[in-house]
Amino acid sequence: MNEKILNHYNESLKALIDIKKELNNIKLISQFFLDKIKNNKKIFVYGNGGSFADSSHFVGELTATYEKKNRKPLPFFLLSSNLAAITAWSNDFKFEDYVKREFSGYANKGDVLFLLSSSGGNFKNKQSINLIKLARYCKKKHINLVSLLGKGGGELKRYSNKYVLVNSKNTGSIQEVQKMILHSICSYIDGSIK
Repeated sequence: MNEKILNHYNESLKALIDIKKELNNIKLISQFFLDKIKNNKKIFVYGNGGSFADSSHFVGELTATYEKKNRKPLPFFLLSSNLAAITAWSNDFKFEDYVKREFSGYANKGDVLFLLSSSGGNFKNKQSINLIKLARYCKKKHINLVSLLGKGGGELKRYSNKYVLVNSKNTGSIQEVQKMILHSICSYIDGSIK
């Protein structure tokens, strides 16, 4: 049992050390978000399962406070947080289409979609189909897509304008590193905004 725990720590530590190669890319994404904020654009955030939980946490840090307690709320929005709408749509149509529908009603030119996915999605394997449909919508409407990905990046990698790829196949390790990236983005934004 101890070996399993040690293996998890080692895998996560390896992925965390490896992500240092992406520090400049993470800074560019952080600055990209900051520029969008300064231009009064909105940043929509979404992921499935644990990535949804991390998306919610991230949006909470930026609409409430992170390090700077007196900062104004920032225009980050969590998609698919209206359970009545999700269940109504899923009951009458398809769950995989809901988030695209919701996003299409909110997003305007110049806004950004920020997706979190430990796999990046695979249409053939029916994995994260809702994310792939959302990414295709962004491409069609010329909306910038930024993604945090793992496991090679999947289909989302090719649709993303900017992305950070966590070099791991382990879902837990990917999510742990992604959470560190999210907190580093929060820290960058808090340190740059009044």
